[in-house]
Amino acid sequence: VFPLPVFLHQGGLMMAPVTLEVGDYVLSPHYCVERKSVPDLFGSFISGRLFKQCEAMTKHYKTPMLLIEFEADKCFGLVSASDLTNDIIQTSIISKLALLILHFPRLRIIWSRSLHATAGIFAHLKVNQDEPDTETAAAVDGPEDDDDDKEDDDDDDKLNPNNTGAGQVNTAAIKLLRKLPGITDKNYRSVLSRCKSIAELAEMSPIELQDVLGDRKQAMSLYEFFRARAPNS
Repeated sequence: VFPLPVFLHQGGLMMAPVTLEVGDYVLSPHYCVERKSVPDLFGSFISGRLFKQCEAMTKHYKTPMLLIEFEADKCFGLVSASDLTNDIIQTSIISKLALLILHFPRLRIIWSRSLHATAGIFAHLKVNQDEPDTETAAAVDGPEDDDDDKEDDDDDDKLNPNNTGAGQVNTAAIKLLRKLPGITDKNYRSVLSRCKSIAELAEMSPIELQDVLGDRKQAMSLYEFFRARAPNS
């Protein structure tokens, strides 16, 4: 996931290093993209995070986009052809996508085979488009959490690698944490209260992660993510 800026730079696209509360990439004043790997897509549906993200993009941008990015060496599909059905099934990822589009008619779904394909898609989308204003994009407010999901300052300080205290909040680390597989709106506060840094979280065993997250599948998802090999290209 992380090398995409390298491919964008190689493709001649200029990037501004701005922290965004809404979307992962703003390509124009009207185009906002939320980028998901396949595991992240499944996790975001489970946590409800994707609905909030699409809601925020739709509120602030004319053309919100959900880009689903596959790995180059993996099958280019979410399910096998035999699993496709005309019925709406609560547990089906295809049904969830269909319902998402019905709820957000302006949402556009983009399918990308790889990091290279994503860079090409972004370049194509930017043709004849105005450049976005970085200050405007950075000022857009993100989706609001429910009252039960709001973090307080004490929790924020716990995920500070320097443990500086004094009310300082490592918002970048918290934003990264909440994008990790296995991390949901319901369990991230437990991580904040029990881990001083993401590095400490990455060193935990599956049993320790299960104790923190409260779910075996989520623990294994996070454990395997931290130990996955980086792609060669």
